[in-house]
Amino acid sequence: MELIFLFLWGLLRSGEATGHGNGKCPAPHYIEFAEITIERVTVGSKVRYKCEAGYRRIIGESNFIVCINDTGLIHWTTKASVCERDPTATSQQSERKPENPVTIVPSNTAGYCGIPSPVEHATPKVTEYVVGQELHYKCLSGYDARPPTSDISTCKKERGKIFWTRLRLLCTNDSKSGEEMTQLIPITDTSEPSHVPSVMFPVCTDTSELFHVPSVMFPVTVAVFTVFPIIFIVLGWIIVPKLWRRRRLTEDVKIEKTKSILITAARVEMESEEEAHRLKSNM
Repeated sequence: MELIFLFLWGLLRSGEATGHGNGKCPAPHYIEFAEITIERVTVGSKVRYKCEAGYRRIIGESNFIVCINDTGLIHWTTKASVCERDPTATSQQSERKPENPVTIVPSNTAGYCGIPSPVEHATPKVTEYVVGQELHYKCLSGYDARPPTSDISTCKKERGKIFWTRLRLLCTNDSKSGEEMTQLIPITDTSEPSHVPSVMFPVCTDTSELFHVPSVMFPVTVAVFTVFPIIFIVLGWIIVPKLWRRRRLTEDVKIEKTKSILITAARVEMESEEEAHRLKSNM
């Protein structure tokens, strides 16, 4: 009974080593031409042993191990044997889809799990991450032409949502004309168990316009507030005098017409008076 109590207490304490391990993370980002490494594996993470070509998982034998906190001792659950030779395997194995290349590197940091124990004819692969896990991304040699060439993505939980922090990583070679960005496309390996998270793979598109969009707001603002007023002043200086002269000319023409009419009327009146005077003289 005492052993059972200690076992249950150890399970309750299994996620309290470093304050992490609460919540399962979604599939991490995948950046083409980049390698992903883990320096510290948080408590609660799972590793699956994948059988080599020509071998299969032993029926009834689980191929998963978990990073646990066993009363203060953090370690992987052990697994002695997972794979056995597959008698139905042929020399030509079916070609599988590429997978997320995550590598666990040695680390001396306490409070985390290290490299899983080797199992014959099997390769360990982290398939489930928990909140607090960090993944280190680094561009492969030959695809580090433009910075940044490395970055870290952390699994976080905020407002009840679990997510990986965004990466600002561009992996491209010299033959590319512009910087690249990846779109995540889920690809599920149908040969794996259904509960294994989907692996995300990118389709690279040239997005040089997104990263090098010239700003046009400043020149437009300068043109509106400086150049256009100058143009309006120059045009006004040229057009207003012409309009003024045209108006003066129109007024002068009207005055001349009025004078001409008055003179004509005066002449007619004088001729009428002369004609009347002549008629009186003849009488």
